[in-house]
Amino acid sequence: MNKKIRVVCHMYSTLDGKINEALKNYPENEDCDFAGQLYEDEIFNNSKIWGCGKDTLKSANEVDLTKFDISEISYDEDNIVKDEYYFVVFDRKGKTFYDVNYFDYASHKGRLIIALTKKATKEYLAYLKSMGIGYLICGDENLDLNLFLTKISTVYGFDTFYLTGGPKINSSFIKEDLVDEISLVICPGIQGGRKELTFVGTEDNEGFPKFFKLKEAKIYEHNTLKLTYLK
Repeated sequence: MNKKIRVVCHMYSTLDGKINEALKNYPENEDCDFAGQLYEDEIFNNSKIWGCGKDTLKSANEVDLTKFDISEISYDEDNIVKDEYYFVVFDRKGKTFYDVNYFDYASHKGRLIIALTKKATKEYLAYLKSMGIGYLICGDENLDLNLFLTKISTVYGFDTFYLTGGPKINSSFIKEDLVDEISLVICPGIQGGRKELTFVGTEDNEGFPKFFKLKEAKIYEHNTLKLTYLK
């Protein structure tokens, strides 16, 4: 299947290149508050579906899956849910659990959709279905990101998907040349550490380096910069 949807890797970073979570324990700063709001507005003004890797979104405690009936669960069928906004979690083996079927981000409730593979158990799929959480089967053992994009285009009718981290899932999309645009909102804060994550990071460098061309560099008030790169 061929990709039929535009992918924007949209991230909010510090001046020293760390993802925005790096400043979460620091004192509030009005410049960074402005940059954060700009980052959020960009998502909701341009797409109704966005997503991240499972390590980025904290989940609830593990659920006892033995109580779920799998008699009507098939790997050949996705669980399609309909809502206004959607939040996708990429979880290849189906290891994350949730107390609710949505993710509340910046006052926008995105209905959860889990992108996974047949490595997830049928019991896990039954649990998701019981919660009203959507899921898309995207591969046998490894996530077929091209298939995922095709499904959210053909099944849900979207033409734009906002990829919002973390570094591992960003790397996977970029490695497969599926990212059409990189959008970076940069706040003027410097985190200063060495261990914090940058917005792209993988232990498998095969397929890198990648190169993008600058489309726009825009200066905002509050010392905020937005950089846009195209594939």
